[in-house]
Formats: sequence, C-alpha cells, structure tokens
Amino acid sequence: MSDTAVPQGVNATITSTPASALWQPVLFRSMITLLFGIITVFFGAPGTLGLCLNLAWYFLVLAAAQYWFVRRLALPRGDAKRLALPGAAAFLAVAGVVIFISVNTDVAAWLGAVALVLMGAAELYAALANRAGKAAKSQLRSDWLISGVLSVGTGLLLPFFIGAGPHALLGVSGGGALMTGALWLLSALSLRHDGRTAKGK
Repeated sequence: MSDTAVPQGVNATITSTPASALWQPVLFRSMITLLFGIITVFFGAPGTLGLCLNLAWYFLVLAAAQYWFVRRLALPRGDAKRLALPGAAAFLAVAGVVIFISVNTDVAAWLGAVALVLMGAAELYAALANRAGKAAKSQLRSDWLISGVLSVGTGLLLPFFIGAGPHALLGVSGGGALMTGALWLLSALSLRHDGRTAKGK
C-alpha cells in the first residue's frame, strides 16, 4: 500500500488511506453489483430457486467486497465504523447462506430486506459520523449517503412485493443494485484518478 498522501480537497477520503488503495475494492463492488442488476433484467422466469440463488451469491460477494473495502480504509481502533460496516457485511453474508439453504420466497424477501436495510444504515452512519471539518466534504461521505439511502429504500420495498412473486422481488432488488453499482463505478473511477494525480505531484 502506498504512503502517498491524498490532497485534502473535495475528493478527500475520510482517512489517511490513499485513493490509489481504495479504488480497486470500490470497483470490484460496483462490478458485482452491476452484474447482479443486469442478471435480474434478463432473468425472465427465475422461480423461487432462481431468486434464492441470485440473492445468495450477490449477498456473499457483496459482503466480501465490503470487508475488503473496510480493510483498505484502515480506520483507527476507536472508530465505530470499524464495527458498523463489517458487522452489516457479516449479517449480509449470513443472510446469503440462509437464503441459499432455505429456498423460500418469504425468507428471501424478509431476510434480504433486513440485510439491505442494515447495510444501508451502516453506510448512512459512516457518512453522517463524519460531518465535521474536511470529512464533511469527503467523496466517500456523499457516496455512502446515496448508497445507504438506495439500500435502505430497496430493503423497505422488498416485503411489499412478496405477493408478486420471485420475478418482482428480483426486479426490485436488481433496480436498486443497478443504481448503486453505477454510483460506485463513478466513485472508483474518481478515486483512481485522484490516486494517479497524487502520485504525479
């Protein structure tokens, strides 16, 4: 990991971690999120098995991406985000395993809803816990805010579509994933640009 400092401007990160160390896990998250969203668009008749398999792999890989990202952030020991973000990711991974084993539409919808709401709440907390000083201008703060709102909104909507079946549930979760994936893709490209700029100075 490079020790190159990142300029503390509008695109500054919330820690001393250089942007060059963060763009890869952010890009990975955006790619798997967009992939899941695209699959939901073209999966015409998923059925309960298709719903559960897709939610399971998505939750498990998303949890791994979040854990990788938090490790790269290198948050200080006393920072509560070290508990909130990995804790939500751990619940997401457990939810993925349970959904895979259960192969049940109701379980997938309710457990998926709780997992997405917790993930979004953790990101909102990570954003709002850094309101003071330069951290308030952090690019990650704005990304966490938007991603958190999208995740919470998607999670809250899921239970209302249980009666519409697996296709509708995948559609709701996939729609949120496409928007979130596009957001994190832009963030990854911006972080990569910032990292190259910092190295050039």
